[in-house]
Amino acid sequence: LEYAARHVNHFSNKEGGDIEKDRRSRLSVIETGCFDICDHNVPLPRADVVIAADIMYEPKTGIATAIRTVEALKAGSRVIIGCSPGRPGRPYYSEKLKELLPGINAQFQQVQGRTCSGPRNDLICGTNSTSISSEPKPLTVALIDLLPEECFP
Repeated sequence: LEYAARHVNHFSNKEGGDIEKDRRSRLSVIETGCFDICDHNVPLPRADVVIAADIMYEPKTGIATAIRTVEALKAGSRVIIGCSPGRPGRPYYSEKLKELLPGINAQFQQVQGRTCSGPRNDLICGTNSTSISSEPKPLTVALIDLLPEECFP
């Protein structure tokens, strides 16, 4: 949320208009959706911003996320991907993305996040997980933020 507040929901008053009114009008139509990221027979819905986080538990989800990233970028969507430390699918995501978009300069950036607390499935947070704690603690996570105009100049 802190990243979104600084980098996604940034509003300026270039035209001298009412910033608060502009912010409210843009945020009044937020839709979310859940689907199987690995089912490429179902196209992504139209979106200004596509966000995926905490999904690269396996190589196949990393590869599928790269395919969906390119699909979203080609549709004109901004794509933000968040990934916790040590997820096995992340190298596969990066490799597939470079295969699909040769020459792309897309690197995950390390940003400050927080651990999760509360009950979690062992598939998500095994016994050696560094992303869960009884009280939220600082945790470095990886983010990639891609704009279509930068990927397809």
